[in-house]
Amino acid sequence: MTKIKNGTARRILSLSLVILTVFVLVLSLAACSSSEEDKLSPMTKNETQADFVARVVATSENHRIRLASAYRGYDITAEGFNDDEAAADLGPNVAIAKTVLTDLLESVKFDNDADKAVYSDYTAALTESTLADVINSQGFKTSYDLKVKNGFPSILLVWIGQFLGFLTSIVGDYYIVSILIFAILVELLMLPMSIKQQKNTIGMAKLRPQIAKIEKKYAGRTDQVTMRKKQEEIMELQQKSGYSPFSGCLPLIIQLIVVGFILYPIIQNPLRYVLDQSTGFSNALLYYASAPKAAGGLGISVETGNVMDLLSTINKENILGLEGFTLIENGKEIIARFSELSIPKFTAFGINLGKTPSFTSILILIPILNVIGQWASMYLTRRWTNTGYNAMGAQDDAQGRFSMRMMDILPLLMTVFILFKVPAMIGVYWFFRSLISLGKQFIMQKVLPVPKYTDEELRELEKMEKERQKAQKAALKAQPKYRSLHYIDEDDYDELPEVKKNSDSTDKPSNLPEIKD
Repeated sequence: MTKIKNGTARRILSLSLVILTVFVLVLSLAACSSSEEDKLSPMTKNETQADFVARVVATSENHRIRLASAYRGYDITAEGFNDDEAAADLGPNVAIAKTVLTDLLESVKFDNDADKAVYSDYTAALTESTLADVINSQGFKTSYDLKVKNGFPSILLVWIGQFLGFLTSIVGDYYIVSILIFAILVELLMLPMSIKQQKNTIGMAKLRPQIAKIEKKYAGRTDQVTMRKKQEEIMELQQKSGYSPFSGCLPLIIQLIVVGFILYPIIQNPLRYVLDQSTGFSNALLYYASAPKAAGGLGISVETGNVMDLLSTINKENILGLEGFTLIENGKEIIARFSELSIPKFTAFGINLGKTPSFTSILILIPILNVIGQWASMYLTRRWTNTGYNAMGAQDDAQGRFSMRMMDILPLLMTVFILFKVPAMIGVYWFFRSLISLGKQFIMQKVLPVPKYTDEELRELEKMEKERQKAQKAALKAQPKYRSLHYIDEDDYDELPEVKKNSDSTDKPSNLPEIKD
């Protein structure tokens, strides 16, 4: 047995070494292939020297921005440089441009020495004219695709987003008002699911007396066998009554999908879904806004991925600078597209809700209000539906109480964490949904009230159940018993037959008929 185990262990170890070797080999090949891809492709016959140099510069975004800044007369790496003072175009500075191109030479991997010589010679003989040729080359500029491509499910999100855009247009372009109306409509559409959940809660509440009886039966016993037996009895009770604890999960999952994967992306990215613009259009605006003023951009620190902050930054006046922006090729087309858009207003009471909350801004109120609203919603909902910690006998289970409290605290902590990572407008939408959901729950509690039982009522129900069972047993006992043709159970006899034993044999009763062959 020991030899077999040792042989199996050796085979497992050998197989693991083979898999590890293959994995390392694949990584090595990937590294080699990537190093080949990093090498610059050779200069073609139809490519001018200016186009080739522009293609070399385009391999490094940092050097590309530095060269564009040098063309406007600025060295953004100089000590004491202040980009806020670099709005004016000072004209090409060849000396700074040569420094940029020389620095780049150290990091570029040329395919052959001839290409490296072309680059070095061009840099050494650089003039304002040849620098302009590099800057104006198509290889130096970036062209953004503005064509909208809506497949599935993007087309669905765009349809919903354009409806939100319609709401925004009829309320004076105030985004906060439109998402309030949007939240109300969404809750109305989800009303059938909410009603089903309420009925599910009512079904659970009706079983509480029987569940309390089972809890009392196993009170004070916390071993695994007893706890498993208790859960089995509770599940059996639920099955007999036709109630399933998982019946309320499907509506909840559907709501999570609708809210998490459909509504939030639409609200968070109005440029893509509400205004129906391409991702390339959004990337172009972001690049222009965040590019240094020395290079011709707006020099504004825009939060990564925050489209609301981007749209709050760019307007129909500063977008005009795109026409002379040397790093984007189709600037005029982008300006024309932007001028046709009706940008929503992301402000409320003078506060820009497109920004992300922080501990140093007034937007910190958004996470605080959400935590308060979410806690109040949970607390009041439990009171209305009688689904608190003690609803199922959790008062006798310290671990159960702790688990339920953690289930309350963790969502609140997760809410705080998320709301410090997304625009404040998302937090406003969450807050609206909490208030609307709370109001909806209050109304449903009045229309479809959940049965509530006090401890005294539970004792009375238990007493009535015992009396019912006692009466049922008495009725069964009073019924006449009938003899069956075959011996099935001892209960079929008023008196069990006496079996006489033969004195010669203890195994064969004497009153049985003799069996003949």
